[in-house]
Amino acid sequence: MKENLPNRMLQLMSDGYWHPTEELVEKISHRFSATIYVLRKRGYIFEDRRIEGQRREWRLVVESQVTA
Repeated sequence: MKENLPNRMLQLMSDGYWHPTEELVEKISHRFSATIYVLRKRGYIFEDRRIEGQRREWRLVVESQVTA
C-alpha cells in the first residue's frame, strides 16, 4: 500500500460528509477498505451505510486523538 493513501483518505474524508464507494475507489484505491483498516488502528472512526441495494457510503466520524 502506498504510504500516502492514509493521508489522502483523511484529506478527502475530513469534511465529515458521506462518500460513496465509487468515489473512494476512484480517488484513493480499489483497496480503500485496507486504508480504512490502517486508519482505524490509528484511532480514527469510520461509519458505513448501505444505499441503493448493495452500494455503500463511508464517512469519517471521529479524528484520531493519538499523536504519532
